Amino acid sequence: MQLGLSSAAAPGASVAELVSACSARGLSALEIVVGHEDVYQLAREIVASLDHGVRISGLLSHDSDDAPSLSALARVTATPVIVADACELSERIERVRAITSRGGEALVLVRGPVEKWLETVIATQVRFAWQVDATCAHPADDATRILGRAGIEYVRLVGGGPESAMQEGKGIGALMRTLTVACYDAPLILTPSSPSYRVAWAAWLGRRGGWGCGSKAGNQAVIPIHSGSA
Repeated sequence: MQLGLSSAAAPGASVAELVSACSARGLSALEIVVGHEDVYQLAREIVASLDHGVRISGLLSHDSDDAPSLSALARVTATPVIVADACELSERIERVRAITSRGGEALVLVRGPVEKWLETVIATQVRFAWQVDATCAHPADDATRILGRAGIEYVRLVGGGPESAMQEGKGIGALMRTLTVACYDAPLILTPSSPSYRVAWAAWLGRRGGWGCGSKAGNQAVIPIHSGSA
């Protein structure tokens, strides 16, 4: 599997710094959380990082109503948008379709009990990214059920990294074994469960003193996009 990191783990870090941190940790994938600013600048940063041995696996959007910009970014960077909006699954699916209809690649984020979303994504034939978090009581069993019906192509693990010790007894080890046995070779992205762990994540990534010249004061691990003249 392609073990990776979400940019949410490193508030203020540039794409180059995130790629460097992944390389230092032996991680092969990087998910970038996107917001609202210049799509072209972000695309340039991503493209400039592509030859450094770390794959940009996804562009996580919590506000994906700007389908033209997100589709353009997905096309230019050859990276799927992960639609993680805080709205109903049906609306997230429509936002995925709005992006893909413009030629961009997109996946809908799903989480919680499998019975609440699996049949819907199968029926609508939408691609999805599965988030394993506190709402997932039996991750290994859920993975087996998903693999048997639809396959899995993107997993977000909320926690891991410096939070691993707190996840003992929550079935994460069994989940990893299930994915390994299934020859899962797609991204498995580690992301913090809370901003309160930002110091622990910075230390885990080897940046106890924060992030360097690529940082911007007040950045919240969101790399912004905006349609501009797109």
